[in-house]
Amino acid sequence: MTKMTSLAKQLFDEISCIPCINSHSHMGSESDRLDANPDILDFFNHAYPQADLRSAGMTQEQVDAAFTSDKSFQERWRIFDPYWKSIRLTGYSQAITEGIRDLLGFDELNRDTVEGISTELSRRNKPGLYRDVLKNRANIKLSVVNMDDLVPVDREFFLGLPRLNRFSMLNSVTDVEAIERDCDVTIRTLDDHVSTIQQVCRDWKASVVAGIKLSQSYHRAMDFTARSREEVVPIYNRLLRGDYDGLNSPEGVVLEDYLVFECCRAASDSKLTIQFHQGMRAGNYGGMEGCSPAGLTELMRTFPDARFDLSHAGYPYLREGAVLGKTFPNCFLNMSWIHIISPQGSRQDLKEWLRMVPTNKILAFGDDVMHVEMVYGHLKMARQNFAIVLSELIEERLLTDSTALEIASAAFHDTPAILYDIK
Repeated sequence: MTKMTSLAKQLFDEISCIPCINSHSHMGSESDRLDANPDILDFFNHAYPQADLRSAGMTQEQVDAAFTSDKSFQERWRIFDPYWKSIRLTGYSQAITEGIRDLLGFDELNRDTVEGISTELSRRNKPGLYRDVLKNRANIKLSVVNMDDLVPVDREFFLGLPRLNRFSMLNSVTDVEAIERDCDVTIRTLDDHVSTIQQVCRDWKASVVAGIKLSQSYHRAMDFTARSREEVVPIYNRLLRGDYDGLNSPEGVVLEDYLVFECCRAASDSKLTIQFHQGMRAGNYGGMEGCSPAGLTELMRTFPDARFDLSHAGYPYLREGAVLGKTFPNCFLNMSWIHIISPQGSRQDLKEWLRMVPTNKILAFGDDVMHVEMVYGHLKMARQNFAIVLSELIEERLLTDSTALEIASAAFHDTPAILYDIK
């Protein structure tokens, strides 16, 4: 557990009473969780902890054997255990172990406890699990869940955040044909395509979503440039004819630039918040080059009435993100993921932000994971980080106890509620 002063512990308890709006999640439905009935090793079969395991030297063959093979649980644990010893101090692992400790009653994950933990997970895997963990234990009011397209979600727990990626990331005419089929439209021109984006945003707004997501950073630099319609029409026409070199070609970059601007225009017109993945890419070998939030500057200038949520605040380009949050009224800094990327670094950056950025520009938490136990553990870490930083500012006589709680309430609840129109 993170060491806290008595003042920080007091603040942590008070912050835990603030209903949290979880601004970035990948949780599935409770029924999916019950059907999966995971054991504890399944918690590590996820992009983040698995990336740590691979970084520690675990081979793909070992990953497959530990997580997806027909081997016995003990055989799988023996493969996993040497690498667990190398990653157990990382933020990803801490989120898991905090959940295990508080929800399952085990202080440590090791060879002596692993079967008992999995048995307890199975025992608790029954209807009501989400209400118990998310509502009663974690005090999460609502979770904004990322999805590839708009699908029904349980509104007791979730608010959807569908992606507009497919409308801006075009590899061939088959992508356009899929949009025609799924949206029941006919697309013969670039203008038809743009009109479809606008209609989709209006439909999603009417269906009550949190906003829209764009995650281009996994395939390109975040250097979107305004393009003219006249420049783009010939490219789009070649795409429809099958005479197009693909998304990652020079003409593909031009077309994508134009369509990203149109996606932002449509979202702004429909008053949908725009969430951009920025900074570090998940997994191994993904890197972070070209992922600074500074690349969104032209979009923020072009659409001053839009609301931009910098998911993960551009980590590790946190200062670049902070400059945008400080200077652009329409830019918000979302601490989703970064509490578990680097718990200590998150505290350092949060303290700088609070002295640099208006406090109503900061979203405290987004779990960015799948299992409710890890959501719980991650949120506990986020609350600890805020408690520690705010207690330091109180001790430096920059805040009072009451103003510190006002800041925490804004970050965990009020600002994400406003940003995502949550009543």
